[in-house]
Amino acid sequence: MPRRPRADTEVDDEWAPGPSAPSSGRKSKKAKVEEDLGKSAPGADEGIEVKTKFPVARIKRIMQADEDVGKVAQVTPTAVSKALELFMISLVTKAASQARSKSAKKVTAAHLKQVIERDEQFDFLAEIISKVPDAPVPKKEEDSEGAGEGKRKKGAPRRKKKEDEES
Repeated sequence: MPRRPRADTEVDDEWAPGPSAPSSGRKSKKAKVEEDLGKSAPGADEGIEVKTKFPVARIKRIMQADEDVGKVAQVTPTAVSKALELFMISLVTKAASQARSKSAKKVTAAHLKQVIERDEQFDFLAEIISKVPDAPVPKKEEDSEGAGEGKRKKGAPRRKKKEDEES
């Protein structure tokens, strides 16, 4: 039986739900995650556009490989995929800025190591990066012998073929 308003309460005919209020009740968890997936990711302000997505089916398989994990809800691997994407954006963006500050053209493992050591957020990776060698110290121009000469060849020059032998 449908509910009817009580006679002693007033009904506000002008009230309407706002844009943030759902019109048909609560949103499902899957709808909330899909809505969050549509929002701009961190790093989008710097012009970073992530075109790759982590494979949800593989994430679910990895989660179910653990004996302690029972059933996995359908939205869980999607949320883990998004969390992994945001983590990677954060780590790689900071490593790229570290590389730029050192005027390097490539992001190396040493740049990642420096970011992990400096940021508390990445402390859980400290054990893994202990195996990565530290960044090499750049050489000064004064220390090098051939500072203005450019590259020097090592070893003997190539021999040219004699034209006499070909005839």
